[in-house]
Amino acid sequence: MMTFSSQDFKKIHWALLLLIACLLIAGVAVWGALARQKAATQKHNSLIAAEKEMAANLARARNEEQELRDKITRYETLKQRGIVGAEQRLDWIDLINRIKTTRRLAKLDYEFAPQRKIDAALLPEGADAGGMSIMASQMHLHISLLHEGELLGFLDDLRTAAPALIQVRACNLARSVRGPADPADSAQRGIKPQLIAECTLEWLTLKASDTL
Repeated sequence: MMTFSSQDFKKIHWALLLLIACLLIAGVAVWGALARQKAATQKHNSLIAAEKEMAANLARARNEEQELRDKITRYETLKQRGIVGAEQRLDWIDLINRIKTTRRLAKLDYEFAPQRKIDAALLPEGADAGGMSIMASQMHLHISLLHEGELLGFLDDLRTAAPALIQVRACNLARSVRGPADPADSAQRGIKPQLIAECTLEWLTLKASDTL
């Protein structure tokens, strides 16, 4: 069995101190390397997070830009149709008369109520949005028909060509009371209308709120 005497320890104590010093230096170096690695990892993660946030902000900005472009396009389309601005009631009347003539409708009577802001029954969110007010002019329509398709065609023509947005609030169909043929209808088509339609329509337009 090998034993160390005090003389032997004196011979190696410097070597032991040097070994301990080396271990301490190595430990400090390892700790420093781990700390630098942790800092680098945190910085890398921060850069990745910042890059993702920038990409998300850019995507959001692009989406908002596209939404704005779409809104401008829709606004310009409505403006070109005459839906934005003062209502064009004379144009409405001309259009109704043209459709009546084109579709050879025997009898078509209507009456417009005064224009007003749209009510909650049509738009619960309210009439004002984005500096614009949604205006409504109610129309009561009485029309004689041969069949339901004539009513649908008339409404389709209105929606397609009118300088307003057309919303049908109510429409009632009933069979016409049989009696002597209407001379005007007989001369026009020779067939007596079979149906009577009573409808309520809303003609919607947009007007700048500060002009009301």
